[in-house]
Amino acid sequence: MLPSQLYESLPYLYLASGVACFALLPHPIGAWAGVLLINAGALVWIMRAERRRLNHKSGGDGLFHMPFWLYELQPFLYFGTGTFLFFRFDNEFLYPSAFILCLCGLLIWRLRYQNRFQE
Repeated sequence: MLPSQLYESLPYLYLASGVACFALLPHPIGAWAGVLLINAGALVWIMRAERRRLNHKSGGDGLFHMPFWLYELQPFLYFGTGTFLFFRFDNEFLYPSAFILCLCGLLIWRLRYQNRFQE
């Protein structure tokens, strides 16, 4: 068994490792490794958050229905796309877009975390 602190930090370590792959490995395989690690961290975080959530989902979807998997991966897609743009392209005109994507991803992630663990 893994120690509790290591087990709880695994999704965040996967995400940080994916960002490090984008930043430090110049070969396209480094980009693929970053994508895979970010996806692994996202999936582990989503599975744990769904299992531990205190407020269970209600039946109403509202006017616009988004598939469950896309809804859950949305903050990670924003964050991953932003880090990919920031580290893989040398065009300074992409940096504001990359920053906004990363910021939106982190904001949505935090809001989901807060809302899931409220009763």
